[in-house]
Amino acid sequence: MEETIQVSILVAARNEEANIERCLRALAALKYPTYQLEILLGDDHSTDRTGTLAQAFIADKPQFRYVRISHQLPGLHGKANVLAQLGQRARGKYLLFCDADIAVPPGWVEALLGYFTPDTVGVVVGLTRIRPTSLLADFQSIEWLLALGGMRLLSLLTIPTTGMGNNMAVTSEAYRAVGGYETLGFSIVEDYALYRAIIERGYAFRQAYAPEVIAESEPVPTLPELLRQRKRWVKGAMQSQWFLRLNFLGAALFLPILMLLLVWNPWLGTCLAAAHYLLLTATSTLGLILLRQRDLGKTLPFFWFYFVINSTLMLLNYLRPSPTVWKGREYV
Repeated sequence: MEETIQVSILVAARNEEANIERCLRALAALKYPTYQLEILLGDDHSTDRTGTLAQAFIADKPQFRYVRISHQLPGLHGKANVLAQLGQRARGKYLLFCDADIAVPPGWVEALLGYFTPDTVGVVVGLTRIRPTSLLADFQSIEWLLALGGMRLLSLLTIPTTGMGNNMAVTSEAYRAVGGYETLGFSIVEDYALYRAIIERGYAFRQAYAPEVIAESEPVPTLPELLRQRKRWVKGAMQSQWFLRLNFLGAALFLPILMLLLVWNPWLGTCLAAAHYLLLTATSTLGLILLRQRDLGKTLPFFWFYFVINSTLMLLNYLRPSPTVWKGREYV
C-alpha cells in the first residue's frame, strides 16, 4: 500500500515550453516539506519542448513526477482528461491545482491549507494576478483581483461563485466523493464543474484572500488572444449562478447604455460615468491596498476605460458564432 502524503499538486501542461521552467522553479522553491509533497506534471500531447525541459528540470527532484498523457478517458478531453489521470495517481490528503504558466509564491501551500477550517471545507480558491510586462497585463491584474475581491465578499456571505483552476485546492475526500473528473465529464470550464460538484455534495467553500496565496500568471499579450480566452470564461459564466450572469451582462451593457444616455441627456450620462468611475476605482484601490499590490497603482486611474470597453467586447465576441479555441484545440 502506498504511503499517504499530505499534499499533491496537479499541473496540466500543453505546449508550454516558454513557461514550464518558470512554473517548475516556483514549485521547487515551495517552503513545504518535500517528504510530504508530490508534484504531478501531466504533459498533454505537447508538440514542443515542454516534456524535454520538464524532465531535465525535475531529474534530481524526487518530489516531482512527470506523466506523459497518452490516452483519453471516456467522455473527457483536454485539461479535464489530464487532471482526471493525475487525480488517479495523487496520494495527498489535499489536491492543489495550478497551471503551467503560473508561478506560485513560496508560502502558497501553507497559506491555502490554512483555509481548510473547519474540516467540512472541501474547496478553497486562491488569487491570481498577471506578471507585470505591459499596460494590458496590469489591466488584467486589476481585473482579476477586482473579480476575486467580489468572490471573497460573496464567500463571506456563504454565497458560492466559481472555481479557478490555476490556483485552487480541494480535499482528497471531497474530490473522491464527487467521483473526480471522470464522473464530472467534460467541461470547457472544468474548474467550475469541480467547484460546483463539491459544494453540491455538501462541503463548505472558502475564497482565500491574502498576499501569500497570490500566484502570478503569464499575460495574454494581445487583445484578440484575450478575447479568445474570455470567450471560454463567458461560456463558463453562463453556466454559473444567475447573479453572476446578471453581473456580467450589466458590465457588458454599461457602455452602450452610457453612450445612449450621453446622447439623450449629456448631464445625466456624465454623472453616471463619473459615479461608475469613482466606484470602480475606489473598490479596486481598496483591494490593491489589502493585498499589498501597490505596483498596480500607477495603472489604476486608466483601468475604468479598459474595463467598460473590454466588457462590451467580451459579450460581442461571445455572441459571434465561432468555436472556442484553447491550447490549439477547438471546442464547439
